[in-house]
Amino acid sequence: MVDISSWLSGLGRTAKDRERILTRQQAIAAAQLLIFLVLTVASYSLVGRVFPGFATPLYFSNSSDAAVAILLALTPLPLLALAKFSFGYVISVWMYGMVAGYIFLSYSTKLHYDHSQARISALLCLIAFLIPALFLTTKNKPLSATPRTMDALAICAVIASAAVLAACAMYGFRVAGLASSLAMRDEIVRPRPLNYLSGIVSGAVLPFCFAYFSLNRRWVLSAIALILLLAFFPVLLNKTVLLAPAWLVFLLTLYTIFKPKTATVLSILAPLILGAGFYFLNPAFGLYAVGYINLRMIATPSIALDHYFAFFSTHSHTNFCQINVVRLFTGCPYTEQLGVIMKHEYNLGNFNGSLFATEGIASVGPVLAPIATFVCGIVIGIGNVVSARLSPALIAVSSGVLIQALMNVPLSTVLLSNGGAALFMLWLISSRPRNDLGQLPPVSSALE
Repeated sequence: MVDISSWLSGLGRTAKDRERILTRQQAIAAAQLLIFLVLTVASYSLVGRVFPGFATPLYFSNSSDAAVAILLALTPLPLLALAKFSFGYVISVWMYGMVAGYIFLSYSTKLHYDHSQARISALLCLIAFLIPALFLTTKNKPLSATPRTMDALAICAVIASAAVLAACAMYGFRVAGLASSLAMRDEIVRPRPLNYLSGIVSGAVLPFCFAYFSLNRRWVLSAIALILLLAFFPVLLNKTVLLAPAWLVFLLTLYTIFKPKTATVLSILAPLILGAGFYFLNPAFGLYAVGYINLRMIATPSIALDHYFAFFSTHSHTNFCQINVVRLFTGCPYTEQLGVIMKHEYNLGNFNGSLFATEGIASVGPVLAPIATFVCGIVIGIGNVVSARLSPALIAVSSGVLIQALMNVPLSTVLLSNGGAALFMLWLISSRPRNDLGQLPPVSSALE
């Protein structure tokens, strides 16, 4: 039975009481982010020791360099601590880890360019991105479908996803081991519209359907969405698709147990600690865990910044010509995709980069890059607006695959090819899950 008197007492707290609660929550958030920063840097150090071909082990030539690196890495932390939870908050924590990792890596990199300028540029890019991504919000959604309509739309989305899967399979699929399957990826050629649809479905539509049905306790439909997502692996031969079902279940668990900002930090730290733990317990097996988690998932976006700063310190900037529409009007100094160019230059595989690397460094260089990332932050802020009033779990889980893409490919690609724009539309029309697994926050935590 609900204790009405206690609830009314909570509503009647004075402004000073609420300010004290808010201050405590911000202090907790800051402490969590400090732990996040320390463990992230430790993970980068481990990656440098285990995979020196990708990143050099972290070291500083003197104590003053270490002090400067710590100061730079701590500078954006107050913005994150003050912000409320939103779609932009989730992305911002990931981006903060990426830039902080790059700042520390830049002191030990073997690549030659102006490291001091690059560090300042990366920090300003992050701050410029965080301001709109964290604080461009609203209290009300501009549009919302009725629950019955949303249920019907979500079921139709699952059916449409199955149709896209069947169409893709008609052009070929491979059933083999992970390594051999990935080697076969280029053997399957499909029409470009089908490639766009498969990316939208696997990156946005099915993750949204899984989150929506799960939070409404429609377990059969949520399981169907996960099975369809996993079924895209033999078709697309993409590691992200293979791991996506387990990742989404993990996120759903975190965001239904912990408060949203705590769950966001744990969603990065838990895999990071798991990879390192496997390595120290069993180095032979742990080598794969560190490679797939600490290197690929956490460190690679920072390593990409290092390589993009180096490459474009001596090569022409793209002026956004990596975007096909822009290329039609301006031409481009490069005939291949940036990831392929980096592969040829540094022999580290197809080396794509986040919006900081592509829309920022590659497009306009380190001086103007903060302007580009500020505009990208506004786009993320639009995601905050269209997802306003949705539950944190729905926002985080439905964007779980998309955020992984944002760490490794340009924002323009994420919006079109990975389903970012489609997910924004689904959020815009979506109603809040009716049950939401019981996650109705108490008055004392409503400020988070």
